[in-house]
Amino acid sequence: MELADEIKANVPEAEVSGCVGRRSSFEVTVNGKLVYSKLEKGGFPVFKEVVQVILDCSQGNEPAEVEETEPTSCSLL
Repeated sequence: MELADEIKANVPEAEVSGCVGRRSSFEVTVNGKLVYSKLEKGGFPVFKEVVQVILDCSQGNEPAEVEETEPTSCSLL
């Protein structure tokens, strides 16, 4: 929901939907193209980069792949 809120705040005309997938998955699809997969990248995307991809698409550009992941704060003891 946090990403959806960020998108709607920056691109109000964007249609945002979500669904529960398999455990540990988090994927972002823009205009039918997968632009980010947590299973492939190992973490959550940087939301600002996702928003930028959507802004670019709203101006007629093709969706670009999101490369950056948020740093993890998990530590194993």
